[in-house]
Amino acid sequence: MGNSQNKSRQHKGNKESAHSDREGPFTSQFSLSHFVGNLSGRSFVSVTSNQSVYSASRPWSRVSRRRWNDSTLKNPLEASKTAWPVAHKESIFLPEFPITTDLLDKDFQIEDTIAKGAFGKVYKVTKLSDNKEYALKVLSKAQIVNENAVRQVKEEARIQTICGHHSFIARAVSRWQTKKRLYIVSEYIPGGELLALLDRYGKLPLDLVKIFVAEIAIAVDFLHNAGVIYRDLKPENILLDSDYHVRLIDFGLSKWLSIGCRTTTLCGTLKYMVWDLTRHLF
Repeated sequence: MGNSQNKSRQHKGNKESAHSDREGPFTSQFSLSHFVGNLSGRSFVSVTSNQSVYSASRPWSRVSRRRWNDSTLKNPLEASKTAWPVAHKESIFLPEFPITTDLLDKDFQIEDTIAKGAFGKVYKVTKLSDNKEYALKVLSKAQIVNENAVRQVKEEARIQTICGHHSFIARAVSRWQTKKRLYIVSEYIPGGELLALLDRYGKLPLDLVKIFVAEIAIAVDFLHNAGVIYRDLKPENILLDSDYHVRLIDFGLSKWLSIGCRTTTLCGTLKYMVWDLTRHLF
């Protein structure tokens, strides 16, 4: 009888051991903590322990933008999550203008107002981190949407970013958007507008004019080869650097064209247009 009890216990123990052996691989195979730990570089417990029960369970659409921006920078798991919703007034300017907090007060100091345009102003600013001067264009989203100019502004940002490496084109540094405004940071050109030089001296020496015309032609030819039509060439949009070489700015009316395509839109500044294009307006 004693032997039968021992055999019964042994059989029961073997049965439980076999059951646990079958259960072990199943549990480890379908556990996600291993993958989460690998993604974040930490254990699953350490990932979840930094958040409250409520913040860990609530959807990311209910979490502040600053919160999920920080997490996407630091945690690859959170980077894989889609942060919804994105407001329409922000999504229509993506991806050219990344969504972020307002960097103006944090990273820049406004020195002066350089110019005013249809959608906003251009400021001379100093970047606090490197103490360098830049030109900051601040645009109103409301005005852009009201004028149906969203595509125009996005193309301007793309063109300047892609073509700004040319010696005679103003280089774009960065851009971003907040809830109400768009920001475009470009290199600051200290010589001012060509128009100011013309107003100050009137007629310019012929040799200097030849250099200006040649540099402008080189810049426009470069844009044409890239498929960009620059449609607002005027002295106000030609800046001079410290050595008096030209830099083209303001690509608001520029347009990408595919090979063989044509554009028929009448645009530009009226007083600089060719008479053949404007005579039907009068």
